[in-house]
Amino acid sequence: MSSSIDLVSQNNEVGSISGTYVELTQGAILTSIIFIIGGIWTFVSPNGLVNAGELSPIQFAIIGIIIASHGWIMSFALGAGFDVLPFVHQFIPYQEASLKSVQNLNLAGTSIIFLGIIIGDIEIFYQFLLVGMSAFAFQYIHLWNPIMTLFRNKKLKNSDPVGFSGIIPAITISLGSFICIFSGLFSDDIDALYLTMWLTIGLIWTPICWALILSYFNRRMSWEIISTDQLSWRSIILGIMILIHSFSEIILYFEQIENSIPYLLRGSLILTLGLMINPHRIIQRSLAGGHYNALIVVSCLLIPLIGFCSIFYWIIDENSPRLFVYLGNGFLMIIPISVGITTGYISTLHEDHLHRREEYRKNGWPTSIIVIIAAISISAPFLREQIFENLPIKLRSLVVAFPFILALFRMASWWKEELIPENGSWERIPMFWNEINHPLDPYEFKSEE
Repeated sequence: MSSSIDLVSQNNEVGSISGTYVELTQGAILTSIIFIIGGIWTFVSPNGLVNAGELSPIQFAIIGIIIASHGWIMSFALGAGFDVLPFVHQFIPYQEASLKSVQNLNLAGTSIIFLGIIIGDIEIFYQFLLVGMSAFAFQYIHLWNPIMTLFRNKKLKNSDPVGFSGIIPAITISLGSFICIFSGLFSDDIDALYLTMWLTIGLIWTPICWALILSYFNRRMSWEIISTDQLSWRSIILGIMILIHSFSEIILYFEQIENSIPYLLRGSLILTLGLMINPHRIIQRSLAGGHYNALIVVSCLLIPLIGFCSIFYWIIDENSPRLFVYLGNGFLMIIPISVGITTGYISTLHEDHLHRREEYRKNGWPTSIIVIIAAISISAPFLREQIFENLPIKLRSLVVAFPFILALFRMASWWKEELIPENGSWERIPMFWNEINHPLDPYEFKSEE
């Protein structure tokens, strides 16, 4: 822990907020551990909400995805954004106090919900869930002013390899506060939970994944998986798909449409994202050799696969759709795909701060295998729900929890080995990022918030 304090002190001494991703990442790892323990407790403890029959497994799965999306996974994404945006736009759109507030609210939200899970009383759980989701809502409110500052001072060139796609998440993430409050108020309504989950996936996490994928492959790696002249129309197609999907979810909630079309659009949204990122180009560049982050590559390739499977099962099971078509695909879009993309991005960014040369970096295939195991084990109950329901609750819990336990140990080991580096090995300005607007260093200037 002393190494962590030294690192934070190093940030403060140079008068910048560079490196705050370290604190947000540590907070995300801590809350992800709390999340996993809480999930296992719910299924195996005698007074666990699912084991005691207070919550159905489906309802708890949706609540869990919502908590993870706005909690610890969002903390990873915000950490990446806070660190990278100053180098892209050549100014600092936020102050350290704002970041501390976001970090504390994120940690508090997950901790409060975890306490409600441990208590085991359904009414208390709903009350604690409302408080926790309100904390997540306030973290987004703290971002409103920095987002407005970013839009007023953004610096984007026509040749930028990410373009406007890099700040689109700043538009949609502002809606997170309303989504969180809605889910907290109507957490006992399964239809409201479905709406919350899919609006979170469509409006928030689809743009975030799109931006991080482009930032990594197009800007950081210079793979040019999408040429700059194709960026605009691909972003427009994805944006239209997001709007159509979101509108269908809202009218489905108000029972103004049958569920068949929204179910199709759920898979179509995922498939559209998967096709827009040019998966064949990612495969070609990966096979060409050299260093790359396998965690991001595998997560990206899972997107079109899950989207295709969703539409395939929608076609063959249209009259009686299986869980995968309307729930499992969304679950996988968040865990493990969004988790893989955000943590992969953070790990690359951290190695940039360590100024570790490319030839000395590992591709990270062992961690990527955990993502593949997670995708398979999580898909099982959604594809074969009738068989899965006949298994004992503890065996079902073990099957689903297995990849989470593997991920827990992997994150803990990475935290110990990599995130808290030896004194002096970490640099305030990461390699590569100090060159994209060379010779300007955004931390030579004061925050413009």
